[in-house]
Amino acid sequence: MKLVIIAAGKGSRLKSETKNNPKALTVINGHTIIDIILNNCVINKINEVVIITGYDKNSIKSYLDGRWNNLNIYYIHNDEWNLENGISVLKAKSAIGDNDEFMISMSDHLYFADIMKEVKESSLANRVVNVGLDFNINDIFDIDDGMKVLAQPDTMMVKSMSKKLKNYNAIDVGLFKCRYQFFSFLEDLNKNGSCSLSAGCNELIGQGLLGGVDVKDSFWLDIDTPDALHFSRNNSRVSKLLKNQDFNQT
Repeated sequence: MKLVIIAAGKGSRLKSETKNNPKALTVINGHTIIDIILNNCVINKINEVVIITGYDKNSIKSYLDGRWNNLNIYYIHNDEWNLENGISVLKAKSAIGDNDEFMISMSDHLYFADIMKEVKESSLANRVVNVGLDFNINDIFDIDDGMKVLAQPDTMMVKSMSKKLKNYNAIDVGLFKCRYQFFSFLEDLNKNGSCSLSAGCNELIGQGLLGGVDVKDSFWLDIDTPDALHFSRNNSRVSKLLKNQDFNQT
């Protein structure tokens, strides 16, 4: 299985951190976000990674040169990086086999190997995409900015998804498992001039094809603002989790 990392955006809300580098190279307690994601891959035996670059396309590749030689890392540049993030997903199509399942990760979401394991091992029976979901909504940092989801607890099928939802029971953690078929949904959206990942998910919802994966009490954080970054760097749970990681970059 391959992991596609969407690392094309500029990260304008993290100006102090991203004026010289993409968000994926933001450092948290001595480790960049992309190193943490790649370490999750090693732990979960995901050996192939496709990184979609965009803004400042050379920085990530230059940083990773000579690192993570135990992974096969491919780079695909999205020259339309300022458009919706579904465009970046479509750029990965050429790297995914027609009948393959694959995963998608945001490059500004901090999470650890346990969440990746849950999503990776989830079943796509009668689904095109599964999205990792956190049902502990009272513990979410900056929930107002989160992608809100209403999921049916007994079937884990997603009924609605939007940042503006009033009735919701979970938040999207930024990690997906997909069938190749998902590209077709995004291509149809792109023809109509709208191609966000969330729009693609909503198309699936309309056909009963989007499922959820409960990440239970696992830690994750969307690092999209200076406040979230400050929280991650001063959180004892993050410090402990990073300290216990064996960063195997052979």
